[in-house]
Order: sequence, then C-alpha cells, then structure tokens
Amino acid sequence: MNRNDFFYYLQSLAGQFPSFYFKLFARRYPFNRMKIEPDSGICIEGFPRSANSYAVVAFRLANPDVKIAHHLHVPAQLLQAVKWNIPAVFLIRAPLEAVSSFMVFQSSQNADLYLKAYIRFYKVLKKVHTSLVVVPFETIVQQFDVLIQKVNRKFGAEFNCLGNQAEKEAEIFARLNQVNDQFFKGQWQKSMYPDEMRKKYKENAKMLVLRSPFHSIAQKYFEFFQNVE
Repeated sequence: MNRNDFFYYLQSLAGQFPSFYFKLFARRYPFNRMKIEPDSGICIEGFPRSANSYAVVAFRLANPDVKIAHHLHVPAQLLQAVKWNIPAVFLIRAPLEAVSSFMVFQSSQNADLYLKAYIRFYKVLKKVHTSLVVVPFETIVQQFDVLIQKVNRKFGAEFNCLGNQAEKEAEIFARLNQVNDQFFKGQWQKSMYPDEMRKKYKENAKMLVLRSPFHSIAQKYFEFFQNVE
C-alpha cells in the first residue's frame, strides 16, 4: 500500500461518520471551503472520478451565487446534507470506470482497496437513498439540466438550468482546465478532463478491477442506485 493508498484508506473509513470526518480531514484549505455548512445551498458529491468537477462547474455556471458543498468524496457530506435538509445530489458511475480512473489518479494498482472504498461509500448512502437525488455520470456530461430539474422537483428549489449544454461545453472545459492547472499542473494522471495518456493506463487498471472479487459486489450497489428515482 503506497502513501496515496494509505491516506485515502483512512479518509474512506472516517468518511462514513460526519462528526469524526469533519474534525480530522476537512479543517485545512481547500477542504474547509468545500465542506457542508448550515448555509450551503446544495451538496454535490460522488465517489472520485464520477463527473464531480464537471457537475460543480456546470452548476456554478448556471447558479454563480449558490454556495456548494463538494469534492470531499465521502458520504459524510451527503449524510450531513440530509440531516440539515440541504439538497443532496449523489453522482454515480459504474465501478469499472470510476475505480479504474481513480487508480490512475492515485498512481495505484490496488484494485481491492479502491473497490472496497467504493462499496463502503455506496453502502452507507443506501441507508438514506430516499433523501438523495441520484444522477449518473452519463447524464451529467450529456444532459446536465436533468440534475437541476430533479433537484428542483424533490426539494422545491428554484435553481437555474444550464440551458444549451453543447454551447456551454467550451466554457465548462476551460474552467476545468483552470482548476486543473491550479491544483494538478503537470500531473497528467490527475487531469479532470479526457486525456489520451491517462486512457492507456486506465485500460490496465480496468483489468485489475475486473479480476478483483469485489467488483461484482460494487456493481450490485451501483445497479441498486441506478434504479433509485
């Protein structure tokens, strides 16, 4: 287990428990600016590499004045949002795609560790699934306004829709590029948008994910959330 693996393993364990997680892992910049607060307007969270960055950028483009809780990549965020009755959006993606992409991000070949973290994430949120708006990766990148419409219906909110997503795509990716340069400049494996070099490494990670006995378990949790309305 490398350093990245070990740190994420600790985060994943703590991330099941809001009071514990926020005291230990969300106190320093930039995480202290991303955590859920009583005055947050919405919480958008998912397992890493589930279109989290795209969703936050697109939502902020349409609703620039709304305070968003995002990018801690732990269920604690959504559990706290449910507790405070703040609109809670759970972004989902098939484990083969999400876990293999995150393994590349982490420079790891430990498929079992990340699949178990994926299972832990989805298992905790299954207990509150009726209080969440669940949106798949593909919907985010192809029909983003479905997220806005579902949130407005479920929570009685009045968030603005993005509008013509194809016309806004260039601006979305330009903003993703800015964030990428701010936090991960020169680190191709951590790119927030499609990257040919990362794609090659992801294929190897996919083979490791498919060989893991935990993949089928993770897939069942994903399929459960696919059917959540």
